[in-house]
Amino acid sequence: MSEPPLGQTQIGTTPVYAHVWEDAAELNAKLREIVLHRAATTPGLQKSQCGGWQSERNLQLWGDPAIDELLDRMRAMVKSVVRATVQNPGDDLLEGWDIEAWANVNQLGDTVTTHVHSGGVNMWAAVYYVDCGEDENAINSGFTRFLDMSGIPRPVSNKVQAAASTLSSRGEDGKANCTEPERTGEYDLESAPIPGKMIIFPATLPHYVTPYLGNQKRITIALNLRHTKFVVTDFENHFSRRRQMWRNYRGLMMAMYSVKKVVRENLAKYVPVDKWPTRLKRSLLGGGGI
Repeated sequence: MSEPPLGQTQIGTTPVYAHVWEDAAELNAKLREIVLHRAATTPGLQKSQCGGWQSERNLQLWGDPAIDELLDRMRAMVKSVVRATVQNPGDDLLEGWDIEAWANVNQLGDTVTTHVHSGGVNMWAAVYYVDCGEDENAINSGFTRFLDMSGIPRPVSNKVQAAASTLSSRGEDGKANCTEPERTGEYDLESAPIPGKMIIFPATLPHYVTPYLGNQKRITIALNLRHTKFVVTDFENHFSRRRQMWRNYRGLMMAMYSVKKVVRENLAKYVPVDKWPTRLKRSLLGGGGI
């Protein structure tokens, strides 16, 4: 698959890349059917989302041709990103990307709290919009927003955006269990959801999703892009232990990483991921230390 052209915006000095696949209507229809079937038959996970459904992080192993096509498009786009960020990259940097993916289904009032995708060897993160749930010419909710982490002092604002001021949604017990500090979004970088749009950004960039106000199901696929031949400048925080392991014991970590990758890909050929024991899934699929 040819590498797509990139659109680029920045928040501070951090780039966010985007491409809209204009020929994605048929692919999106297939992905929608696959994801909604999973959502109807599996409980999913509770991670950063407030309400809605999120699959386990094994979508890349579901073995459906539509998912394989999406992953091919993701690999093609990350090649374009590498060319944009690395001078004269070799095949060792363009190829070999390991992708972890999961699906999200949101309905009226659902949202996603601020989070990052850093940890282990996650280098880039991505979002693919399958179905925005609203007329694509009149989308007014469910925006992905990236926090301004430039460190530039900003004037205190009296502007309050009610939809994003306090993120709240239902928990399994029907009670609100998701709150965040007030955000106006005034200095955040906003990405409008468009079916077929794929955005890639550094895994360390904090982001959230504003409350979805549509009546139909909003479907996205999130992805982590991993590679053992890149590094990310880091500082001491709760993700640093994982990065430190990669810096100080790189040979051992690469060996463990490669073994896990081979085991999970081969096991998925013979045993459906849904049939794996919980501890095995956590070991082979979790971002964790490796």
